[in-house]
Amino acid sequence: MPDVAIIGACETRHGILNDRSLRSLISEAGHGAIADAAIDRKDIQAVYVGNYAANEFNGQNAVAAFAATAVGLGDLPSVHLEGACASGGLAIRDGLIAIKAGIYHTVLVIGVEKMNTKEGEALMEVVGRGQDQDFEGPFNIPAVAGFALNASRHMHEFGTTKEHLAAVAEKNYYHGSLNPYAHKQRALAMERVLKGNSREVASPLGLHDISLVTDGAAAVVLTTLDRAKASRPDPVLVKGSGLGGDAFTTAQKRSSVRFEASIRAAKEAYAMAGLGPEDIDVVECHDCFTITEIINIEDLGFVEKGKGGPYTQDGHTRLGGKLPVNTSGGLKSKGHPVGCTGVGQVVEMTWQLRGQSGKRQVADAKRALTHVLGGPGAISAVHVLERLRD
Repeated sequence: MPDVAIIGACETRHGILNDRSLRSLISEAGHGAIADAAIDRKDIQAVYVGNYAANEFNGQNAVAAFAATAVGLGDLPSVHLEGACASGGLAIRDGLIAIKAGIYHTVLVIGVEKMNTKEGEALMEVVGRGQDQDFEGPFNIPAVAGFALNASRHMHEFGTTKEHLAAVAEKNYYHGSLNPYAHKQRALAMERVLKGNSREVASPLGLHDISLVTDGAAAVVLTTLDRAKASRPDPVLVKGSGLGGDAFTTAQKRSSVRFEASIRAAKEAYAMAGLGPEDIDVVECHDCFTITEIINIEDLGFVEKGKGGPYTQDGHTRLGGKLPVNTSGGLKSKGHPVGCTGVGQVVEMTWQLRGQSGKRQVADAKRALTHVLGGPGAISAVHVLERLRD
């Protein structure tokens, strides 16, 4: 099987983009990734699209063909991947598999969501369809309530505190303040975060423990390593990829303090890469809620179970720390355009490994990991990336 590398990466500004259409977001990210790859668009053989709910947010079905047409590739095969918040990660993985299988040599992967077309209950109703609607929807267990249960149990078992949760938010706000693509580009002092969190949304989660409702798009060009080396001097190798699953119904899960899907995906990705968590220099993981980042860095093997809160509070996941996490600002500050997120993470880590991240650059980053988690912890995709330039 051929090795696969990233040669093009681009994303749009994230935010409440009322002046932007779904088509324009796709076009900017897709054209930008192709331009960054410095290839003829005729070299692209297929388009993979991560998107959660264009049919509901934008009245658009057949979103893969729509996206391919928006970037002038309407005559190519196109595939739509939907796995709630993991949609973008699934699109990356399917594009990777197609190249490794020898079906294609070059593909374009796009992640996109334009969510701010609905407000209040109408918006949350669409978002909530990423949960089990047969058994849990009628009992009003939306994402925030489900992850609040995770937070409560983690606090009970390990002594995790609201200050630990706030440390995640404060750190990600700081990282986002350095990212010109982020939805929120303002640092907040810990005191402000804690004060804001006194307004509880679903106990123990407060206002600053929750990710943003965001519009945005991101895209990458994947190709064989041989072609990548001919295209640009700094391709980024997709060293490992993993996909994990777990019960979709919250009540059927065996644990509330770990996400089995993430553990399985990480194990597979590390095995393919021939690496372990100790080899990773920088991480983008799924902080849909602050507790999720704490659990994720444990599940991904970076810290012992139950120690994610103190590890964060001690500054180890901050820029300049032992393991910078969510240098983009994460879902908390960069924002969470659902179908875009997994692709946007890969864009951020590609820039980190190329040394193109400006004020948020991690010094001498050689290897990176991206992680998304979809639905109620039911779907996870993990990718391990490695820089190839000296």
